[in-house]
Amino acid sequence: MARHGGAYVIAAVGSASRGDGLAALGADEVVVGLKGVGGPVDVVLDTVGGAHLVAAWGLLAPGGVLHSIGWASGEPAVFPVNSTFAPGASRTLRSFGDTTAPAADLALLVDLVAQGALRAPIGWRGSWRHLGGAIEALRERRVPGKVLLDLDRL
Repeated sequence: MARHGGAYVIAAVGSASRGDGLAALGADEVVVGLKGVGGPVDVVLDTVGGAHLVAAWGLLAPGGVLHSIGWASGEPAVFPVNSTFAPGASRTLRSFGDTTAPAADLALLVDLVAQGALRAPIGWRGSWRHLGGAIEALRERRVPGKVLLDLDRL
């Protein structure tokens, strides 16, 4: 989405194998860990939370925005004292999690996929009867992409 909007995209992943295919999806750079990010950035989308969120905060340029859109780590984010206070270099932390009215967002995503501007790679596909296996694979972070469940007959 960011690439589609004209942004220079740096994808930070937990391991090299998690970065496979991200360049083809629009990432200009793929780095392992946040230490691989070379300098201040304007926007961060964080899905990990915990210490990762705190480290991402430190990457922001003045006026930058950190969007917390997930919490895969399950760990608390402990910010050092005064680390969110920066005179003359304000930054913003925003949180997303309201999924009560997703229709407009989903319609936009489906339209972008239909236009070929956005791809939704499938990392796991199987019968809905194997939902437990899909959930396990997602929890263990073994799915590089989306899960697609086939609705076969009983």
